Amino acid sequence: MMLITLEEAKRHLRVDDESDDSDITLKTHAASGTVRNYLKSAADIYFDADGAVIADMVPFEVKAATMLMLGYLYKDRDENADGAFEQGYLPKPVTALLYPLRDPAFA
Repeated sequence: MMLITLEEAKRHLRVDDESDDSDITLKTHAASGTVRNYLKSAADIYFDADGAVIADMVPFEVKAATMLMLGYLYKDRDENADGAFEQGYLPKPVTALLYPLRDPAFA
């Protein structure tokens, strides 16, 4: 499940060859899953009954948040060198895009 295409991901990362395609695909899946998990049930409208993404239903904010998260995963492959986010939380720019769309959970 990818909220953005491989082509969109590569364009965002400024990658113009195919040598990293499998890594970018993996990280795009991870970024998409992270965004979906954050949005919870509010993300359900972006998927059909089989769980496939309905591309026309994905808002620009969700695509941009997915691209930003992908950028963090791609650039900082195994750490949070810049301290962009705390453990257990998303980077603030990602959260800023998604927060208004989120379906909050209540305890």
